[in-house]
Amino acid sequence: MLKTVARSKFCRLSVLPSRSVHETNRKLEVKEVQEIKIPVPWGHIAGKWWGSSDKKPLLGLHGWQDNAGTWDRLAPLLPSDISLLAIDSPGHGLSSYFPRGVPYRITDQIFTLRHVVNYYGWDKISLLAHSMGAVQSFIYSAVYPDQVENLILVDAFKPLSVDPKKDIDKLAAGLDRFLKVEDVNDSLKPSYSYEETVQRLYDGMVGQSLSKESCEVLLKRGTEKFGDKYAFTRDKALKVGRLSGWLHGYVLYMASCITCNVLFIKADPGLVFESLEVNKQTLETMKKSAKVFEFHTVEGLHHVHLNNPERVAPIIINFLKSPNQKKSDISISSLEKMSKKEFLNFM
Repeated sequence: MLKTVARSKFCRLSVLPSRSVHETNRKLEVKEVQEIKIPVPWGHIAGKWWGSSDKKPLLGLHGWQDNAGTWDRLAPLLPSDISLLAIDSPGHGLSSYFPRGVPYRITDQIFTLRHVVNYYGWDKISLLAHSMGAVQSFIYSAVYPDQVENLILVDAFKPLSVDPKKDIDKLAAGLDRFLKVEDVNDSLKPSYSYEETVQRLYDGMVGQSLSKESCEVLLKRGTEKFGDKYAFTRDKALKVGRLSGWLHGYVLYMASCITCNVLFIKADPGLVFESLEVNKQTLETMKKSAKVFEFHTVEGLHHVHLNNPERVAPIIINFLKSPNQKKSDISISSLEKMSKKEFLNFM
């Protein structure tokens, strides 16, 4: 059972009965983990607050059909003076679904992020984001450039640039697919044994980018138990995926509006979403407008931050502690390697 504790107006939290323990520099540290619920008009946004609640945290955003648990293995590696609030996006993890009949769109998720920021009354935020969360953070940083201090992006960094002539048919198909999903009876929600649930998540992840251990981490928030069976907690409407993309000129303009400190960590091989030209143009544009720009490549799959957090954490810590005032070169070789892979057009 969760124990509710009194806190300052900074946040309203519930303390978990357990704590995360890790060893750093031969010194045993204990990092407090707290469950939160933020009220929103359609229900609540759930999340996990890692570290001191007296410090404004990094705001952690996850990928499509993942949840706040995506940062469970990285958060304990952060020093005690860096807190992290990892949230479940609507329809994911322990957060409320959008009302029935309402699809999940990237712009709607920006409203969610705004609700969180307004709830705590923050004037500036720092974002740590993966995949879909990185796309949301890119847009938010462009729309509210004076209110974002640090933007940390893992293996994705921009919304898809689309050709409207090709995308219009995908939009029509997506709308019809959404209506079919909505017609499925909620009482028929499938359930599986724990082992089957782990295997389904492992097999179903694009690029099989999750280790079995990482699957189990995500399933802590991503399933609910019925007797000896488990069912996924995410909204069935999330199966539809994206409904539309953005014109490339619009994406480039958004990139030019981002003026905060930017860190992009690209996994190798990771996942590839677009061509070398599109990626390079956007990164170069963002590099020109950003106050600080760092580009790093790490070996790993799309979920490298969860599978191998020790490869990512030092880069993030160094960036937050002492950002490189000289803007990094964008690794053309890594982008060329990305361009030779098949694009995954699902975000």
